[in-house]
Amino acid sequence: MSSITFAGNLAADPELRFTPSGRAVARFTVIENRRRRTEDGQGWEDAEPNVFRVQVWGSFAENVVESCGKGDRVHVTGSIVTDRWMDKETREDRTAQHVKADEVSFSLRYHTVRATKATRSNSQAPEAEDTHEG
Repeated sequence: MSSITFAGNLAADPELRFTPSGRAVARFTVIENRRRRTEDGQGWEDAEPNVFRVQVWGSFAENVVESCGKGDRVHVTGSIVTDRWMDKETREDRTAQHVKADEVSFSLRYHTVRATKATRSNSQAPEAEDTHEG
């Protein structure tokens, strides 16, 4: 599996949903703005941004939704996942990629943060690594 690390801003608030089995999944988009030299080499201009679709699972998903919001500058480390399916209308094969995050953190260059340890009831065991749900 390919790994990736990037920093950027959340395009919108993360969306929290639950699978039929009750497992939390959060999805959000991170935009990495890029700059490049102008053609004459004298200045800088905006380049096409990179757009990353990110997924997180379980209590991690709930922590992200509670902590992060539109515009926040975050760092993400995770694995690139390719989803494959058949389009229901055209019957053509489709693919899309997203990042299954292992870590999401704030950039302290742009934020001050006071960390609060997430609480978990005693009946809730730490979650096993997701193999591929959703």
